[in-house]
Amino acid sequence: MGDGEQQGERVQEGAERRRLLAAARGGDAAAFAALFAPDLDLAWRMALRVTGEPTRADDALQEGLLAAYRHLDRVEPRNLRGWFVRIVQNAARDGERHERRRPTRPLPEVGEHGDDPWSGRPYGGSGEIPAPSAAEPAAVAEQRELAHRLRGALAMIREERRTAILLVDIDGYDYAEVAAITGVSIGTVKSRISRGRAELRELLGDLAGNRDAGRGVEEGR
Repeated sequence: MGDGEQQGERVQEGAERRRLLAAARGGDAAAFAALFAPDLDLAWRMALRVTGEPTRADDALQEGLLAAYRHLDRVEPRNLRGWFVRIVQNAARDGERHERRRPTRPLPEVGEHGDDPWSGRPYGGSGEIPAPSAAEPAAVAEQRELAHRLRGALAMIREERRTAILLVDIDGYDYAEVAAITGVSIGTVKSRISRGRAELRELLGDLAGNRDAGRGVEEGR
């Protein structure tokens, strides 16, 4: 598809969303549902990355939809996606603040709840990991260890950097789209990704060093 065709599709999509927004503001429930349907997967994944639990991400998505319905008069048609996703993220963060009195929960492993908060898997899909092949136990174990290390490193960097990295590297959005989703400039997105990747390289190196040191201790016993 050429640039002209892509531009034409964006213009058509923008016109349709403006039409749906006007209808939703007039009380059309079907228009409201259609207005945010393209953004539910992304909003849910972003909430899951905050909460670490699918059921809590579901709650944040519902809270976000209610908040969006109440405040439709405040949004500009050109940035509906970013506005809605940030509402859902804020709902997820608010929910986490209420839970801080409870014991800290580790980030879930892939498949622990049937969902992976770091993946680009759509809302409502399956996040199960296939059973390891008996012929490749070492390779599977190494892949799981690498995934575990990456997940741990991602959890340690600042949220805004982690969000930008995941949106680009996992979800496949370009810098302009990430800027619209997160409500910052393209330059800020690039800066967050650059600094976040540098942090990840350092953290993964430290984690690898600690792992190798631990193995050395075990082997020396």
